[in-house]
Amino acid sequence: SHSTLAVPAPAMAGMLRLAARPLARSARSALRQPAAPALIPRIALPATSAAGSRAFAAATGPKPKHEDGTLEGRYATALFMASGGKLEKVYQDMAALRNMMETSKDFKLLVETPGVDPETKVSALEAVCKKAGTEGSVVNFLKVLVENKRIGMLQRVIDLFEVFYRAEKGLVLCKVTSAVDLTAGQQGEVKKAMEQRAEKGSTLIMEYATNPAILGGLQVKMGEAVFDNSVATRLERLQAQLLAPLA
Repeated sequence: SHSTLAVPAPAMAGMLRLAARPLARSARSALRQPAAPALIPRIALPATSAAGSRAFAAATGPKPKHEDGTLEGRYATALFMASGGKLEKVYQDMAALRNMMETSKDFKLLVETPGVDPETKVSALEAVCKKAGTEGSVVNFLKVLVENKRIGMLQRVIDLFEVFYRAEKGLVLCKVTSAVDLTAGQQGEVKKAMEQRAEKGSTLIMEYATNPAILGGLQVKMGEAVFDNSVATRLERLQAQLLAPLA
């Protein structure tokens, strides 16, 4: 079972799916077409087209607290800086797009097929975003990705944008893995214990998962910190001690 941030409403995902379905035919027909070579941007912000440059010319907001120097991270940083006072809405829109990529094969095909001509992709994305009431800066950002032949990495960009968003809001992901499902009371105890270890002022986003391979105990990853008290790990340590040469 999982407990995490609120995801976009099913109604929004339904609207997105409805808009993308007829437009994905272009993606299917383009699967047999050779992909155009992607250009590698050589500037600090990766928007290289004229339209993209205009769209992000005013991207002078603060940089995210978490830095990522990858190409996807540079795109996510550009969007973060262009979000202005609408960070919450931009994040919700990006999360909705990711949700649709995970639930709609048509939309995922449209986004990730390189052979679809840019005009078709832009028109399809505009139609989808219009149905969903997507923030203008997100629409412009999607156009930049299409123009720069980088729309295929949208999902990774969204994941990084979520990291930036959480850092800005003081949200820390805390993933707890147990051999069997924890009861509500046990989950509460784990959360309370991890809140005592968390940085002051931060809010934990708790996620709970099961993995029978750990045999028992808990594995907890909070931000970048890892706490491993699983039976499997303890047995590995014991075995290493038993096999170690005697002094």
